Amino acid sequence: MSKTIKKLNDAALENMQTTTWHDEYNKSSYIFVANLNYAMNEGDIAIVFSQYGEIVDVHLVRDKITGKSKGFCFLAYEDQRSTILAVDNFNHAEICGRLLRVDHVREFKPPKEYLDISPDDPEIFNKLYKPSGPDGKGWGIFRELTQEELVLKAQIEAQSQEIQKRNEKIFENMQQIKNMQTIIDEDERWDKMLMVQDEKKELLEKIEALQYFNNKMQKYKEIQEPEKQETNEERLLRLQKKQNKKFEKKNSEEKGKERKIKKEKKEKKNKKNKDKKEKKDKKSKNHKRDQSQQSDKSDSGNQK
Repeated sequence: MSKTIKKLNDAALENMQTTTWHDEYNKSSYIFVANLNYAMNEGDIAIVFSQYGEIVDVHLVRDKITGKSKGFCFLAYEDQRSTILAVDNFNHAEICGRLLRVDHVREFKPPKEYLDISPDDPEIFNKLYKPSGPDGKGWGIFRELTQEELVLKAQIEAQSQEIQKRNEKIFENMQQIKNMQTIIDEDERWDKMLMVQDEKKELLEKIEALQYFNNKMQKYKEIQEPEKQETNEERLLRLQKKQNKKFEKKNSEEKGKERKIKKEKKEKKNKKNKDKKEKKDKKSKNHKRDQSQQSDKSDSGNQK
């Protein structure tokens, strides 16, 4: 662990609260790590977790028959306060595509085979619990590679060297092409500069011609149609006239409706009076006719 990381960890530990829920586990330097990637060994776990303190033990639980990892381990720090940083920062962190579960261990119990050792055994120191090491064969003992693994390793190294050489050659070719592009014939360079200058000159002439034409058109418009700027008073008068016209139009429409209604009422009244007069005339005619008939009848009776 580098000195910078150690200083940062010490500063974080000093700034911690005086009393936290971590104080319940202040007598244990072990933490429990679950949901590990099965491809990770003790060395990988130590590398990941050593950023929060010096590690003294990594007990990765393995299958007794196959020796494969079961995906959880017990890890001990030299400084008990490092367990607080590890639990706070690694719990629910994603490592190798899996979300870790990290928690304190109140009391770490070594495997059963280390608990049944008699204190009178002369080889007690050889049989006591020891760190399992990066490959499960003891701390500092590494597994020897098989012949197939050595061949594969040599092939990978040869491929990486070939790729490196190829990349170097590509870089050299690119550098040569770049150098060739920078070396241009002096005449060609001058021709290009002159061509650019001619193009700029033509462009400037076109711009000047357009500006001259625009100025002419502007002057012509000013002569033909002098701009008249409307004052505030004129604007108010214009708006007032517009409103008056709208008001007059509305009044004329309302008056027209009233006249129409009056005319309809008058027509209805005239029609009603006419009907009444016709009925009266008809009634009077009928009455006269009846009277004449009666008078005729009376005259004829008298003559008889």
